Amino acid sequence: MNTASAHHSAPQTTSGVIDTLQSLIVAFVFAMAFRGFILEGFVIPTGSMAPTLMGAHVRLRSPATGYEYAADSAEVLEVQRRQLRGDRPIFDPMLSRQVPVQSVTNDVLASENRMGDRVLVLKYLEPFTAPKRWDVVVFKNPIDPVGDAVYYIKRLVGMPNETLLVSDGDIFTGPLTATADELRIQRKPEYIQRAVWQPVYDSDFQPVDIARLETAMRQRWIGSPWKPSEGWDIRGDREWNRADASPATLTWSNDVIALDDWNAYNIYRRDIPLFPTADLSISAAIDAVDPATLHTELTMTARGLLYHFELDRGQVRLAIEEAESRAPIAATSVACELPTDEPFLLECWHVDQEMSVFINGSRVARLDYDLGGPIKRLLASHFGRTLEQVLANPMGQRPTPTSLHWTFGGSPFSLREVEVQRDLYYRPDFLSANNQFPSNGPAITGLAFATDPTRLSRVGDEEYVMFGDNSGASKDSRLWGRSHPLVVRELENDSPFIVPREMVIGKAWSVYFPAPMAMNPGGRAFIPDFGRLRFIR
Repeated sequence: MNTASAHHSAPQTTSGVIDTLQSLIVAFVFAMAFRGFILEGFVIPTGSMAPTLMGAHVRLRSPATGYEYAADSAEVLEVQRRQLRGDRPIFDPMLSRQVPVQSVTNDVLASENRMGDRVLVLKYLEPFTAPKRWDVVVFKNPIDPVGDAVYYIKRLVGMPNETLLVSDGDIFTGPLTATADELRIQRKPEYIQRAVWQPVYDSDFQPVDIARLETAMRQRWIGSPWKPSEGWDIRGDREWNRADASPATLTWSNDVIALDDWNAYNIYRRDIPLFPTADLSISAAIDAVDPATLHTELTMTARGLLYHFELDRGQVRLAIEEAESRAPIAATSVACELPTDEPFLLECWHVDQEMSVFINGSRVARLDYDLGGPIKRLLASHFGRTLEQVLANPMGQRPTPTSLHWTFGGSPFSLREVEVQRDLYYRPDFLSANNQFPSNGPAITGLAFATDPTRLSRVGDEEYVMFGDNSGASKDSRLWGRSHPLVVRELENDSPFIVPREMVIGKAWSVYFPAPMAMNPGGRAFIPDFGRLRFIR
């Protein structure tokens, strides 16, 4: 019986091995087909999309508050490659962008360099899916399709068959035949907007030891950029309390932290000019003793206008008026219920020419407005300057700074999680031969693509325009000039500054392998930072 049993088991074993091999081959074929036609992985090489996506970087952590952020490692690695020595300042963006809180050697930072994020890309499968505005897109590089940087990743801002213009950091579009005054702003959906807000200030990050901080900074710490009125002290506290119902105010100081398009990722690129912005989110968790009597009003001054966000005894009012004459422009008012037994999160948004108030994450009021087109918007932001003055030096003639004034009253209260965030800001610039390939033809000069309202940019059929979220350090459609002769010949498209539809691969879907970290400081980074797994918006 044992002999017979052994005799019959041999064919079954052989058959099992064959079946397994066949299954593996079929699975491999399906995997390759899936990879080739539906899903594919890419590595982020640079920081042009930071902080949405990270290229090679180092993670910096403030010893004063614990605030952590990513910074471009290119300059750090270059100093290391040249075997230069020196210290690197560590800044805490929640305290100061000018005065460091610590110094470390360049060698230490270089040893902690991390690779860029790895992302999964869902390929567009027409007619089921197609590129949409605000998608983060992977595409083949039209200016150097056979070089080292074959693939780029940017945010899609310009669609086929439209006129496109960037004005004061925002996107304006219209039909192909539109004039500048006929262009209108493109607003981001809420889920995109929430994903692209970039931190300016967060009250949760207060110095643990003020005396030690002042020793490290070698000067007195001047406190939060929110400057309080008399009667309360917020210096070094995470919870800001007002024990009585008398009026209290907070006023933002641009001298402490400016309301501009600064990006922490560029901390070691100090040569990047900064642009004031008024597209902001201001929020706080409010714990009022009696919410029914609470009154708070946030006033923003920008573009020659006053923007009022008012919450008064359960009534939300949004209003816009002329800053000088106080002439009313637009207003809306709605009733809302506030929690009576717990704190509530109040968010005031001013972004893409739209005001909104959110209570606990739900929008309760909205007010859209129109300044009459992108040129009037540009002139309103550069208060008192002519269009000729602004366009003659768009990198020097910067918008008038924004001011914030926040008042409270009617009930004792406390504030926690006070945050200010800013929107993406697409910059003006001049075209440079350094950003264009000589082999692609004569360099194009003048203002960057889609930034000149006197010479409008038109996007043709099956063409797209891509910008980086890190506009101050992104080589994108604004700057790259003519397409490679191979693209012109094979695709029969000689339009500069655009990406032909045939070169668009797909939408970046998720960060599946975040930049790895090391077990020990200075050690080899090989463990994925799983806490940073995320979907891409």
